[in-house]
Amino acid sequence: MLARNPAKAAPELELKFQLGVGAVEALQGEVFPLAKASIAQLHAVYFDTAGHALRDGGFSLRVRRKGDTYIQTLKHRAGGGLFERDEWETEVPGPDLDLAALAGTPARAAIGDAPLSAAFTVEVERRTHVWVKGRTRIEVVFDTGLIVAGERQDPIAEMELELLAGAPQALFDLARDLQSKAALTLAFESKAERGYRLAGHDGVAALRAQASVVGPGTSGAEAFQQIAREAVIQIAGNARLLQRAHNPDVLHQMRVGLRRLRAALSVFKGMLDAEGLNTARAETRWLAGELSEARDIDVFLQRAATPDEIEESPGRAAFFRALRIAQAEAYERALAAVRSERFRTLLLSLGEWIEVGGWMRLANDEQRALREGPAVALAAPVLDRLDHRLRHRSRKFMQIDAAGRHDLRKQAKKLRYAAAFFGEAFPKHPKRRQRFVAALKALQDQLGELNDMAVARAVAMRAVGRRSGELAFAAGLEVGRLTGDEEVVLATANKALKAFRRMKPFWWSSDGRNEDINLSRARLRSA
Repeated sequence: MLARNPAKAAPELELKFQLGVGAVEALQGEVFPLAKASIAQLHAVYFDTAGHALRDGGFSLRVRRKGDTYIQTLKHRAGGGLFERDEWETEVPGPDLDLAALAGTPARAAIGDAPLSAAFTVEVERRTHVWVKGRTRIEVVFDTGLIVAGERQDPIAEMELELLAGAPQALFDLARDLQSKAALTLAFESKAERGYRLAGHDGVAALRAQASVVGPGTSGAEAFQQIAREAVIQIAGNARLLQRAHNPDVLHQMRVGLRRLRAALSVFKGMLDAEGLNTARAETRWLAGELSEARDIDVFLQRAATPDEIEESPGRAAFFRALRIAQAEAYERALAAVRSERFRTLLLSLGEWIEVGGWMRLANDEQRALREGPAVALAAPVLDRLDHRLRHRSRKFMQIDAAGRHDLRKQAKKLRYAAAFFGEAFPKHPKRRQRFVAALKALQDQLGELNDMAVARAVAMRAVGRRSGELAFAAGLEVGRLTGDEEVVLATANKALKAFRRMKPFWWSSDGRNEDINLSRARLRSA
């Protein structure tokens, strides 16, 4: 019997997977036979304020009926691990909330005096097994059912692995073995988060990056895990959404998650193991490449003039038909990637590496110091290096060719991501940080405009192929419209660069005030 006045339970360590076609049948044969499952019908109602204050605070609150028993559960994952969440449970007499049970939990402040009401419901058939090997015990749960919010529904087909006893590595070992037998894709979006999507009518809205909360006291290891976790969540969430709709913003945000993760790999490389780092770089580079053509065509179409703006011609109509065909083919390539076994392996491997990877056990004194010491000791020299590199490579900007400007844009992105990662770790000059980031964004935007112009030419050439005549002529006109003001954009970019050069760094400088930072700077320069 659960306590009437709940205490905070130990954090769960669990992995969740979306089940692909045939996965249930594949795993519930010899591995988890149906005859040995514990089966339950679950009905849960999730509660929140009208403005979803609990959701905004990182909470979910439900009352679940299981047989004749009602359990009220509050969960919270903000600041927790990739596969961990805080949980408070209370047995209640019926389907209504017991507000007194929330006393002493952090959710109480999030709610305030606002009334709570039902936001959505979850109906699930749950089949539970316990997998045992030596001292390791893992609960294996198959959930199938529906999430319902008003007239909207979303099907559920999931498997969860929860570590009951044993080392965390055992959880990943079992997951890897099961993934070799069935199509399992690591997922991070809870039923509550999916329910809120339905309740908010944003079921296919892109999943955006969460703001970093790396503070002055955050260790290097904690900072890397937090930043990398959020990037993986953004990648996985948008990959799932991409399979539901060809949404350009979803594709774009998936690429943003990849870029954030790759930036984190670069920023933290001094404390990461070579094998894990090289694998993560290679596999994320592959995935980015599979998505790039679809994104390039999306940008071209977003920038192109509409028929209302110019006089349409048969050649132009034929060119855009060819472009739409190329776009569909590019999306099929992207979808093939996110549906592939390679992508499923990538997500699980990244999750395992972030949580229990070899980088956490490196005995080298320098790597251990970066891992265990404050993140600011690593952040300051990294920011110094990236800032110096951008300023150095942008000299004589007006003489740099398109390839050089593309490289410069990538350097600006790396610096901007690093500034976002570590901004809160240097709280002394908030206004200086805001000005620095704003100037960097303005520069990146202009460099992005120039890159879009360069990419537009390549997109048009791919769509036209070897064809000539009216279609090729129309493609040339369209590229001309998109690149006609290149000199103006180039001048604007140069102006933005000069404005950025006047910005002072917001992080601690190399003036000798902090011995740890100067030591880390020397290590990174020699890397």
